[in-house]
Amino acid sequence: MIALLRERVEEVTKRPMKSPSDFEWLSERLGEMGESMSTTTIKRCWGYVDADVTPRLRTLDILARYLGYRDYEHFAVAHDTLEDGTPSAPVHGFTLRPSVDLDINDRVMLTWQPGRVCVIRYLGNEQFVVERSERTRLQPGNTFNCGIIIEGEQLYLHNLITEGRKPTNYVCGKLNGIHFKVLTQENRQ
Repeated sequence: MIALLRERVEEVTKRPMKSPSDFEWLSERLGEMGESMSTTTIKRCWGYVDADVTPRLRTLDILARYLGYRDYEHFAVAHDTLEDGTPSAPVHGFTLRPSVDLDINDRVMLTWQPGRVCVIRYLGNEQFVVERSERTRLQPGNTFNCGIIIEGEQLYLHNLITEGRKPTNYVCGKLNGIHFKVLTQENRQ
């Protein structure tokens, strides 16, 4: 599962972690999102430096949050097994895994309290663009990454890009979670 986590980070960043400058770059990106992880820790996690150590849970949690998950456990749940290979705990509610359940240009309507509505379009590689929003800070044209959407849970958006601002993270549905609906041609209005 740790190898998959590393692979997913490289996919999202579109950058293989192979050189000191790659690890420094990732450390800076994590810092921009309010997380702190040293370049040495990242190198150890990728096996770049000789260290026969399993990464700490805190390290795995930070990398999972970078991908848009709540923590490493949620990343593992989304990928069906926990670190020890046992089946993951059941998720209460319907789950949408974009990389598995959506095609490019599929649209999803998100709703959450109080009265928030947002229609997003899937761009592939766990990236979305906001097409329509009501009563939320998300605006049409904003892009973000998200690895899983769980009915009734908070939605964690990673690498939210808004015009004129640095990339950031954003949480939807802090009060009671979010609800989602994959839109078909008939109900996209």
